Amino acid sequence: MSAATLALPAAAPRSGLVAGLAALAVTVLIWSSFFVSLRAGARAQLRPEELALIRFAPAGLGFLPLLVRRWRRIAAVPWPLLASILVGAGLPYFLIAGLGMRHAPVADGSTLIPGTLPLCVALLGTLLYRQRPPAARLPALLLIGAGVLVLMTLNHGQGELGRGYALFLLGSLMWANYTLALRRSGLSPLEGAALISTGSLALLLPWLLLHPPLGLQTLPASQLALQGLIQGLGVGLVSTLCYAIAISRLGAETASAAGALTPVLASLLALPLFGEMPGAGSLLGMALIVAGVIGASRAAPR
Repeated sequence: MSAATLALPAAAPRSGLVAGLAALAVTVLIWSSFFVSLRAGARAQLRPEELALIRFAPAGLGFLPLLVRRWRRIAAVPWPLLASILVGAGLPYFLIAGLGMRHAPVADGSTLIPGTLPLCVALLGTLLYRQRPPAARLPALLLIGAGVLVLMTLNHGQGELGRGYALFLLGSLMWANYTLALRRSGLSPLEGAALISTGSLALLLPWLLLHPPLGLQTLPASQLALQGLIQGLGVGLVSTLCYAIAISRLGAETASAAGALTPVLASLLALPLFGEMPGAGSLLGMALIVAGVIGASRAAPR
């Protein structure tokens, strides 16, 4: 990423700048590891709901006291917005992303879900809320769309990639709807995280009572610990706090632009772990989408 992309306000204190950059680095690493861990779970033949238990149990229990304390404020939000937040970033989104990882490699999933988010936010904002994106962002959004077309065209017909791509794009739409709903709800990031984590755990437990997570018992202890660190502690708790710190210290534009590094780092992690080397079509599509994400973040209103 160029120095211009990471340009920071001159008035930002050095200590705050360092803390913001450190928090952002941790966030991107966790986001990248999220896709790697989904792929590892799929290759280990774990059911998606078993992975979801690892993801939401620690965070759901950890955020429960906050949810109880803030319940009146959260319950005052219109239920369609609450449902959009829970569905778009909670258990349903997780299951869609996990199913997609059963059909496509890490590079494609980590590119299509976060990479198409600016495009999906602009699309849903226009259709649902009549909020047209600024003209300055249109070239970047077109670049993201071109990257998606390249991925789907050059990789067409390769196994079950099409099914994986469809699930990834659905996941991105769900996450975009969550983003818009959270913004309109007025909830803080921590209040949103409490609703997502504890609400998802409440949705998951009745299903697991009927279908016990027996696959977790056969998973090697090392893999179970790794999944717990990445999904439960990392994605569920640490990344939420770190991203909030990054936004407060560096600004939303810089934080969101750094998210474009997620597919690059995830692909680098997947290469030694799974031997997944992105093909020419995936690399070209990734380059276009990453460039579009950076362009869209720099053209965002300040």
